Amino acid sequence: MSIMLPLIRMKCPHGGMASALLAALALCASVPLRAQPQETGSMTVGGSAHVRGPVVVHGPLVVAGRVHARGPLTAAYFTGPAAARGLPYAGGYYKVFDGPVTVHGTMVINGDLLVDGPLTVDGPLEASGGIDADGPMRERYYGR
Repeated sequence: MSIMLPLIRMKCPHGGMASALLAALALCASVPLRAQPQETGSMTVGGSAHVRGPVVVHGPLVVAGRVHARGPLTAAYFTGPAAARGLPYAGGYYKVFDGPVTVHGTMVINGDLLVDGPLTVDGPLEASGGIDADGPMRERYYGR
């Protein structure tokens, strides 16, 4: 028996409820409050994706739909629908990633991509729909 339990019983006649509340608070305090970073190799999402945090892609990013970043967007260069042609748009599937996502390789999204934060792509960003950002958009190799 812990030293705190008799003190709780002395202060509160319903010591069992107080100890249950204390255990629940301790459990809540042990759960991380922030999303954990996710790192992966090449990945394909069969529909649209929403990332709640920054995204870094160490390779090309191919999106069959639209791209929107709620922050700055940087890529080697932006290209239109010719390179993303042939990807089927599966608009029904929706994947949500919590926290920062780092992809070491190619990232292919068969729908739309929404990023809550900066989007950095080391290779080209190819999108069949529009490419938009709430912050500045920068091509590293402009006029390749």
